[in-house]
Amino acid sequence: MKYIFFDVECASCENGRGRLYSLGYMITDENFNIIENEKDILINPNIDKWDWYVVKKMMAYPKKEVQKYPKFDEQYNRIKSLLEDDSLVFGYNVSCDVSYVLDECERYNLEPIKINYFDVQRLEIKASGKRKSLGKAYELWCKNVPTIVHRSDADARLTFELAKEICKSEQKTIQEFMEEDEALSGRTGGFKYGFNDEELRTKAEREATREADKLKRYIKKLKKGFRKLEEEKTDYLVKGSKNNFLFARHIRNVVPKTIRAQTLKDKKVSLSKNYETYHFTNMMNIVQLICDCGGKYVRKATEADLFVRYHLIKNGEEEHCSKYEYVQKEIERGKKIEVVEFEEFLKMLGTTEEELNALSTKNYEYLLDGKYNFENQYKGE
Repeated sequence: MKYIFFDVECASCENGRGRLYSLGYMITDENFNIIENEKDILINPNIDKWDWYVVKKMMAYPKKEVQKYPKFDEQYNRIKSLLEDDSLVFGYNVSCDVSYVLDECERYNLEPIKINYFDVQRLEIKASGKRKSLGKAYELWCKNVPTIVHRSDADARLTFELAKEICKSEQKTIQEFMEEDEALSGRTGGFKYGFNDEELRTKAEREATREADKLKRYIKKLKKGFRKLEEEKTDYLVKGSKNNFLFARHIRNVVPKTIRAQTLKDKKVSLSKNYETYHFTNMMNIVQLICDCGGKYVRKATEADLFVRYHLIKNGEEEHCSKYEYVQKEIERGKKIEVVEFEEFLKMLGTTEEELNALSTKNYEYLLDGKYNFENQYKGE
């Protein structure tokens, strides 16, 4: 049996579906003797929208060069032969990479590749007792610092050297590890995949299970009741409070109610915690106004196209805003996020702070009704 150490890199993982631009591998025998040194198969991902962070910070090859290579379906036979040919396929968090290969097979209506795999990350956790990145694991076991990261052939090599070193240190073979713990290895079956201690499932089935589990935890949390707010904090947005629950549901279910200039058309907007945390009533109205202006409110600032700063002074000093800090880091990495002051933002909404404060307080208790898709709201509540 041949051992195939492999890694993939994706140009995009929109909706959790991988679009490959490289597949790196190296081949050894069962004693880790090298049969073929590491190589990269470059793949035209055939997409219009690349992940901006991948392009700016992670790609080991120029985007234009990658686009010159054949698409996945044109290299399918080569990849299928590599991964299926009496081989055990190794990766670091390997089921993730295997799922991306299956994504591409499904995308191009190709027969799913049959893969028997072994997870070196699970092996490393078993040996060290702690989850870590491939680079950190390599440093720990191989006493060296990786010089190349996020290049699939280089990561395939790191995975090989890490597995070899763990086997040497633990004085066991891969086969012995597999016999000892079936959770280290897995397989595909059609578009389903899973480790040998679990049922094979498709990616969609796995996503549904994760959502169901999250919902169960969330309902359990709700049954405990909402966090009580002190009288002076009844207009706060505090985690676990009813305000926070209603706000999260409002964001998801809001629809346009008034005709306004589309100043925020297709924009995702997020406000500073310095304002959001202390103005529940106004935030509910702001979410509505953003929607009326064609935009959408997001609580995670790094997902925003427009971030609104708000300067809050406490004890003579400006309050720190963690959301703004994250936005600055994203901008430094190359993401385009427009930052505006609160007063300028209100002009975009066609209102003033005085008018906003004067808006009538509405009763949002109707959002407690289960029909408002609460199963999708827990992340913000």
